[in-house]
Amino acid sequence: MKDTPLAIVLAAGLSTRMKSKIPKVLHPLAGRPLLAHVLETVRAAGARPLVVVSKESASAGALLDGDGGVAVQDPPRGTGDAVRVALASANGATGTAYIVYGDTPLLRAETLRRLRSLLETRGAALAILTGEVGTDNAYGRVVRDAAGDVARVVEARLATPEERRLPESNLGAYAVDLAWLRSAVGRLRPNETGEIYLTDLIAEATRDGKRVAAHRTADLEEGMGVNTRVDLAAAEAAMRRRIRDAHMLAGVTFRDPDSCQVDADVTIAPEAVIERGTILEGKTRIGAGSRIGPYAILRDTTVGERCTVENSTLEGATLEDEVTIGPYSHLRPGAYLERGVAMGNFGEVKNARLRKGTKMHHFSYVGDADVGERVNIGAGTITLNYDGVRKNRTTIGDDAFIGSDTLLRAPVTVGAGATTGAGAVVTKDVPEGMVAVGMPARAIKKADRRKKGP
Repeated sequence: MKDTPLAIVLAAGLSTRMKSKIPKVLHPLAGRPLLAHVLETVRAAGARPLVVVSKESASAGALLDGDGGVAVQDPPRGTGDAVRVALASANGATGTAYIVYGDTPLLRAETLRRLRSLLETRGAALAILTGEVGTDNAYGRVVRDAAGDVARVVEARLATPEERRLPESNLGAYAVDLAWLRSAVGRLRPNETGEIYLTDLIAEATRDGKRVAAHRTADLEEGMGVNTRVDLAAAEAAMRRRIRDAHMLAGVTFRDPDSCQVDADVTIAPEAVIERGTILEGKTRIGAGSRIGPYAILRDTTVGERCTVENSTLEGATLEDEVTIGPYSHLRPGAYLERGVAMGNFGEVKNARLRKGTKMHHFSYVGDADVGERVNIGAGTITLNYDGVRKNRTTIGDDAFIGSDTLLRAPVTVGAGATTGAGAVVTKDVPEGMVAVGMPARAIKKADRRKKGP
């Protein structure tokens, strides 16, 4: 098992039943396209992916990002023909191949490894994934022989009433000996619909006197394919449950797991607490000891350790350690809050850096700004950053005190230790240590707020 297996990923299906112009395998699930989940699985199993696409789904090949290959099936003539097309592009690969579907996001890497091990230990040409999913389904029924190997798989629509009552079904993942596959796939013939079925390989193996082994999984979700938006919703619910469970087993607390949504690429450190109704999307990262929620939305945001984010929305933001946010605040892309910043209710920050210890308690907007350390931003403060043509920046020095309802018309600088009076409209720079009041604001006296030593 030292060689790198090939993984043939069948992704040529259309979105007919999805009622969509988007290729089926590119529909998002838990923050990733369906196909991306499958690619992660085969890579985790140590395989090199080769994705079979149609002209309509060719854009799915971009997900490989140089890691693997793409083969185009034109026209699509069934899953068996897709494997033939893949082998023609496989550049002489030898050893073992996996064959999986691009719309089965819940398949596990360890299951593929078990199929490969079973292939070798049973001396089989083919090993298939099966499960007891009941009798009311469209899966092919598995018929076993006296030795416990697979004698054949009967498509549900072609099965006899007795065969339809068989409890074990084919879940659509395979490990196969490549040398045998190359010889067998050319012998597959179209059925009455003109399609060539992959499952006909089982009959070919039997005719060749080869064994077909089966791994029966207890996790029936592994075989869950996505053909409709109803299927997509069911698969997403299952995937999100897996994601939450993995985080909880790693030391994260979810107060009400079923009410929370966590994307596949989210990272949460142990001892973090995720409260009810929280949504964590994209590449969000949560540090140890932080509490997120209730009802917080974080998208592509980094949160340090021991932070609190309550009932707020953060997009493309960064929080250092011991930052508190909310409730009802909004951090937009480019917001960067340094250690110990406190931001209260109904505040908004965009493309701005608030430095250590700054307080912005409520009803304020800070955009396109650089705010120093230990600054107090009073209620109703607004940086007027847009002049109708360009975005301009505001700079506030360390230890400044910005009075309530201050308007800062950018570009403008408030010096270190300076103060603005309540309702001030600041249109000119305020020197360090000065007090500015009025509309427009004027510097009237010196009252330096900077710390003078330890």
